[in-house]
Amino acid sequence: MVRHFYYTIMLTMMLNIIINVPSVLIQDRFHGIVTSILCSLIIGSVFVFLFTIAMSKFPQKGLPEIFHENLPAFIRNPYLAFLGVMWMAAGAFALISYSYVIKLYLNPDMNLNVILAFLLFVIIFGATKKTDSVLFLIEIIVLIATPLVVFILFKAFTSKYFYTEHILRMFHDVWQMPSYSSISAATYIFIGYINLAIINRYVDSKRVVKFLWTLPIIGFLVISSTFFVPIAFLGVNGVNDVVFPWIFITDSLRMEFGFIERVLYLILCLYLLLILLFGILTWHIGLKLIEGMFRFENKLNNKKKRGKLYSSAFLICFGILTVIFQTFTNQREFFFIIKVWLNIRFPAEIMLVALVFFLSWRQKT
Repeated sequence: MVRHFYYTIMLTMMLNIIINVPSVLIQDRFHGIVTSILCSLIIGSVFVFLFTIAMSKFPQKGLPEIFHENLPAFIRNPYLAFLGVMWMAAGAFALISYSYVIKLYLNPDMNLNVILAFLLFVIIFGATKKTDSVLFLIEIIVLIATPLVVFILFKAFTSKYFYTEHILRMFHDVWQMPSYSSISAATYIFIGYINLAIINRYVDSKRVVKFLWTLPIIGFLVISSTFFVPIAFLGVNGVNDVVFPWIFITDSLRMEFGFIERVLYLILCLYLLLILLFGILTWHIGLKLIEGMFRFENKLNNKKKRGKLYSSAFLICFGILTVIFQTFTNQREFFFIIKVWLNIRFPAEIMLVALVFFLSWRQKT
């Protein structure tokens, strides 16, 4: 089961190549963005290492069990609720973003709420499944998606519209101080390790530590592609005129001998699967964190059906709130809220890693 930890991180990395993170990085491209990317690689790698090491001290235990043993209820319960809602918000924001993509590129005549409601129906159905079932589903989709994502990146780097001169222009500002928002957005690439808060019940995190050295390398390739490929295609100034730069540039790529000529359709179908999978994962993890406020799965025996009913009702309520949120915000306001949420998430992530690492150190001593 060790491989499933890396599958969840790969899922998050591949997803954020086109959703939300590129927009924030492009907005701050003149504010020390190269320095921000380098700093985010160091910070993200350190967070992954510390959190994984800390969770390895609590074998077969999730975050609710760890907090139950070490924190009083008046601290534990609000904190678990905060973490659960923040993680579910990550999935909700990704769904809303892709709803805009579907309406813009696939079906402009369809109502945005109908698109989002359909996606939420799939998410709620999948999020109530068992954790091991969700992990096996992630394994299947990631193994299928990874070669396709690599192929799309290869097509982008070898395209005649890829101009390295635009990338070199970004290195003129390398000595500028990085902005806070760009660092918080760039570190989001690594955020998949937080899933260990629940999947640590199923994963041998001590064996996970042996292969952590691969994540900075993969993270560097992903974050570099996320930011520099749109710059190379659209230019330093022109890239700001496009809402979804990665979706836009893939429409210029062709597969001359493929059964689908336009790469755009391939990436839209591929990322629809990844968005649904990411939503299922985040809502499942968030649900398990919130359930940890009240009970643990091993105490449900004769109350499993009632517990599943409550869980489904909670997810439906959160889904309705997601639709209401999307209804009362336009696209510009939504991207601003995404940027604010990323800025809030970064200190929350620091606090979580520090707390779990402190609890593991105290247990050892």
